[in-house]
Amino acid sequence: MDRLLEILKEFPHRKITVIGDVMLDKTILGEVSRISPEAPVPVLSAKREVYGPGGASNSAANVSSLGGNASLFGFVGRDDNARILSEVLARNNTKCFFDENITTTLKTRIKSRNQQLLRVDYEDTSLKQFSPEVKETLRRELEDTDLILISDYLKGVVTEDLMNFLKQFKKRILIDPKPQNMSLYSGCFLITPNEKELLEMSGNREVYPAGKSLKEKLGCNVLVTRGEKGMSLFSEKEMDIPTYAKEVYDVEGAGDSAIAALSLSIASGASLEEAAIIANHAAGIAVGKIGTTQVKLNELERKLFGEERKLKTLDELSAIVEELKKKQKKIVWTNGCFDLLHAGHTKYLAKAKELGDYLIVGINSDSSVREIKGPNRPINSEAIRAEVLSSLSCIDCVTVYSEHHPIRHILALKPDIYAKGGDYKIDTINQQERKIVEGYGGKIEIINVGEDLSTTKLIERIRNL
Repeated sequence: MDRLLEILKEFPHRKITVIGDVMLDKTILGEVSRISPEAPVPVLSAKREVYGPGGASNSAANVSSLGGNASLFGFVGRDDNARILSEVLARNNTKCFFDENITTTLKTRIKSRNQQLLRVDYEDTSLKQFSPEVKETLRRELEDTDLILISDYLKGVVTEDLMNFLKQFKKRILIDPKPQNMSLYSGCFLITPNEKELLEMSGNREVYPAGKSLKEKLGCNVLVTRGEKGMSLFSEKEMDIPTYAKEVYDVEGAGDSAIAALSLSIASGASLEEAAIIANHAAGIAVGKIGTTQVKLNELERKLFGEERKLKTLDELSAIVEELKKKQKKIVWTNGCFDLLHAGHTKYLAKAKELGDYLIVGINSDSSVREIKGPNRPINSEAIRAEVLSSLSCIDCVTVYSEHHPIRHILALKPDIYAKGGDYKIDTINQQERKIVEGYGGKIEIINVGEDLSTTKLIERIRNL
């Protein structure tokens, strides 16, 4: 987790240039108490109107609210909606460079009690080209830009002309895509389709074959957003990243928040898996709010490192366990690689929690997994594995150890129960571990979930797809 904190600290020093379909979001809020006598439709008694950035504008606004430096390029008109949008973005410290030759795109949502009744769109979807003056400004902005974020809402901004202009920057381009423009994305660094878009772009019916196929077809990394299923990454390795939303109130703009956090993380030196973890946390914050919104850096820091953080160092755990034992709480310890979490793991961990009051899960570090399992493991890094385990309600704390066996942790924590999986027998457990646990009066419990499941078998099935 210290690594993720280092990444977030870099956000204020990073510049993201956002190019795409600029929109103004307008929400009319009110109450419905009757049906119109003119037609069978509800009558809204309007109470107030709220304006916010939409589309590429919201992606740029989220870059700014997360502490980054955002430059936004898009098309608006010489109209009141453009003026309102510029004022909204100025309050968020987002630099805007607009080509003013169309009618500003406006999305109006009508809501009652946070329920959307209707959406009305005013938009020009014809293909557009930036003027020579705006292109020259864009060229200057790109000279010190860390990453280019293209937000494609299929309103005519993302064209062959634009992508040819950006050709020399392709490996610094991250794209929120639309299937209809797939041919324009070839050779970029990363695209982030949702699951429906992925299947449409690849022609496959299942996520994993589709992700691998699209990665090869476009020659770029692919990060698939999957709603409550989290994200799936297709890069040098493939992995799933869980969602971190506790409650979903509104999905408006959550994708913009996620891609802004993703772009800033990559620009700050994060690996794709680290960036995906951070982006998923940002999306989890956004869906917990009402309406299109921006995620703030301090919110993201609290989400990652606040009270919800389950990953602990040995020193932190020692202090926690000392207090728990004063309260006569029973401590349960278990450990393993937990590379690809499956049903056998979750059933086992739920049963382990039932043995006591506080369940601590130790996971092998990446280096120790390689020593145990071979050079191609782990599939998921220790950061990913720790985050996945932390999302399980039955687990109270997670810690990482670098040795083959967690002897140092057992000696320090002296758990009341040491839980082991059903593939062990008492006489096959590491004798030093057994001697230590029994020596201080602890108990070893073997948990059998009654299913023949293993990560190795799961990996073989995936490789054979």
